Amino acid sequence: MTGSSDGRVFAVFLRRHWRTQASSSVSNLPSFGFTSSTANAGRSFPGSYKQTAFFRRVPRGLQMNAGHVSSPLLIILPGGSGREAVLRRILATLDRPVAVLVPRRLQEASAWAKPLCSAWIECERLDPEEAWTAVSEWMARTRQRVAGCTTWDEWGIEICAYLCAAERLNLPYTPLATVRQVRNKVRFREACGKAGVPTPRFANAHTEDELLRVLEKDWSYPLILKPARGAGSYYCRKVEAKDELLEVFAAFDGQLRSEGKTPEEDVRGGWILEEWFSGWEVDVDGWAKDGQVEWMLVSDNKPLQSHACCEMGGVYPSQLPEHLQELLRELTRQVHHPKNRPVAAVVVVRASPGLHSVFHFEALVNLETQEVMPVELNLRVGGAECPCCVEAVSGVFLPLMAARLAIPSVLDQSPVQALEAPQVQVAASTNEYAQHKGVVEACEGSEELYSDPSFLGAAFFATKGSSYEPLRGAMSCLAWLAAGGRDANEAEQNLQRCLSFCSLKVLPVSEPASEMT
Repeated sequence: MTGSSDGRVFAVFLRRHWRTQASSSVSNLPSFGFTSSTANAGRSFPGSYKQTAFFRRVPRGLQMNAGHVSSPLLIILPGGSGREAVLRRILATLDRPVAVLVPRRLQEASAWAKPLCSAWIECERLDPEEAWTAVSEWMARTRQRVAGCTTWDEWGIEICAYLCAAERLNLPYTPLATVRQVRNKVRFREACGKAGVPTPRFANAHTEDELLRVLEKDWSYPLILKPARGAGSYYCRKVEAKDELLEVFAAFDGQLRSEGKTPEEDVRGGWILEEWFSGWEVDVDGWAKDGQVEWMLVSDNKPLQSHACCEMGGVYPSQLPEHLQELLRELTRQVHHPKNRPVAAVVVVRASPGLHSVFHFEALVNLETQEVMPVELNLRVGGAECPCCVEAVSGVFLPLMAARLAIPSVLDQSPVQALEAPQVQVAASTNEYAQHKGVVEACEGSEELYSDPSFLGAAFFATKGSSYEPLRGAMSCLAWLAAGGRDANEAEQNLQRCLSFCSLKVLPVSEPASEMT
């Protein structure tokens, strides 16, 4: 599952869960920017799961030591306050100070991070050159060096690669050329084709005139339209006919250009149009070091919601037959693939040279023909429930692995291993949406949810009284929820029980909203 770029990449427990499940562990921890629910904390990632695993590892009253002279880990775009739990976990585990880089328009959302950081560096815009100017000025002023650089935000990936280049910080990270190739879905498809990896028919369009020229040739519908540079299924739409495509393009292109949230370079990337490939969608989450895949976990995606391609949750690990899972691991790992066999791993090595980061790779597999089709490769931790569920079934916490990959001395001193034993054998998750435009009446979980023994994690994004727009990818997700079990059936049954302990309601706009606050 992909995440977004505005603080919604990962998710944590509700603050109520901190109070009810972790009070003995966090009684001395100060609150930074939390409100009465995580709806205002941004979509961040799981710092704690069942039995508050995160807080068991965080020393009581953790504070930065002002006399700590170690070079800091630089985190690009710390995001909303829901990410606090993960930053605390990184601080506690690595025993190293952290500096953050924040563009000025996002500094209010990231203010929670100030008390935890040894340095707060601001830049004017989400621009690699401006980021480097701000970081280099900070280093000259403080006479400090950066020990490593990482991000969990889609919009921070290119900045990280730019800063880590040999002529600047000279730190390990995926090469800038690879990052730019992977983040642009058109260039990624082209690289896959050159590497011998299957690709659907595709085209790039920046204007309606360009799209009309593309459509002069015959296309096999349905098609999918999405931004060439983007994430979180924003502005993605499956279309069944030419007239529908032109209508959707006109609306989406106007919105993308006028919203003022997406970085200018991403807007300039235009749109990618692809022929639809029908198959079972899977995710492969893991990491690569110096261009070689070192660890990965295959999971299943539940079928997408309607034509807007909204992701609906998944099952961890994958329940596909082992030989299909191995094909997907191959498509993520190897350079060459046997003839007439689908490849998943060629993507990481051949189409993405020099990869050095965690990754979230999406692919489709046709269960009848066993054909495999790459969807996209994200050079960051997967979004929403992904880190929570991966750790629940493997003991591997991917955000922490991203930080370790960034610091050469840390990576060289200790072998990679799971932080603790897996909590469950199978995790099942759901992403919840409303089907209509309206006003949020309720979006919360009950005490029964947090006390359920199968509950793994959740995040509730909407606030009572806020407006709701459906069919906008991850932006329309009301909540995600995850539960565990001994097998997939038990995990799904437990998930449905946990879902019954949630209150999610959106009143259609035609209904009176007098009770809204």
